[in-house]
Amino acid sequence: MALITAVATLAAALVATTAEARTRRKKKQRAPVTQPRRNNMPVGWTWPPSKAMVAVGKACTGELDALGIAWKAAPRERKVATPITLPVMELGGVKLVSVYRRGPHVMDCHLVLVLARHLPALHAIGVRELNFSRIHAYTNVRVNGGEKRALSRHALGLAIDIRSFVDQDGRKAIVLDDYPLGDKLLLDAEQTLTDGGGFRTILTPRNDPKSHDDHFHLEVRVDYSKAPAPRKPAT
Repeated sequence: MALITAVATLAAALVATTAEARTRRKKKQRAPVTQPRRNNMPVGWTWPPSKAMVAVGKACTGELDALGIAWKAAPRERKVATPITLPVMELGGVKLVSVYRRGPHVMDCHLVLVLARHLPALHAIGVRELNFSRIHAYTNVRVNGGEKRALSRHALGLAIDIRSFVDQDGRKAIVLDDYPLGDKLLLDAEQTLTDGGGFRTILTPRNDPKSHDDHFHLEVRVDYSKAPAPRKPAT
């Protein structure tokens, strides 16, 4: 009788152990896989900003001064290395108009600098106004209909999303509606911005119809790896 009881106890223990092991395996299989955030930062970028990044930012604002562009230092925004605003949202003869909210719109100095250098080319093909939906926003990268575990350049104030373009006659070409129809102003603007070479990435309905079917996404290149040489004083 004692033997039978011992065997039954052992069998029950084995069953319990097996069930517990099975439960642990299922929990392990269901556990979400945590992937590390991908590094989508510019070369040499650190946070808080390094001395080299501060120097690069000062060189950028110096370039704006040299171009005669009025700007104001903005309150610190997380992950924006050189936050500024523009009292007048117009660069190279092209107005920048928000479709959602009034300003001021915080952006990194380098976005302003690159736009100042390349918007004159858009002006030359007849563009007079860019209607944008987003500049600075703490978001992840969205591409091909999905979201990646990497901060977008919007989080750094280095990107702008353009919803529509207005020409010299006041006609508005809307990306969502008019790009699929082959609108000439939109196609010419896309080609002009691409040829300019000042932007790290240009996403449009052409190369990302799932996540960028209704806007052009422009982001600028910045290299923070070393501080620029001091500017020589004007003689």
